[in-house]
Amino acid sequence: MNFIDRIIHSTEKTIFYVLSILILLFVIYEVFALIHLFYTEVSDASISDNKSIALSGVSLFFNIIIALEIMETFKGHNDNILRKVKIILLIALTAISRKVIVMDVKHADINIDLGISILILSICFGYFILSYKTRTNSYKKSE
Repeated sequence: MNFIDRIIHSTEKTIFYVLSILILLFVIYEVFALIHLFYTEVSDASISDNKSIALSGVSLFFNIIIALEIMETFKGHNDNILRKVKIILLIALTAISRKVIVMDVKHADINIDLGISILILSICFGYFILSYKTRTNSYKKSE
């Protein structure tokens, strides 16, 4: 390994650690924000209100899930590219699901609904193909 490669490798490791710390701080902040939101919504709720508190924290919850999936991608520091691609597809599926859950469906155009449906199905199909490929490879290695 020459001098330039060592500098690049050390820079990549430094950026990896900085991003890992930042995403961990983000997750901690979002968890506290979710707890605070839940506490304020439950303490302010009354039986006579018709206001639903169900969707208030959904975006915070999905932010936490997406951040944890990104951390999982960071932890997968090995050279298994199929595993990394599967995790990225899961992150994309989680992000799209978050948008669908908080989306106002009443005012959405049919083309938008159809496009989102096709996007979700194609990501699921891609994940299925990668999972099938991974299972097939693991069966061949065990023989």
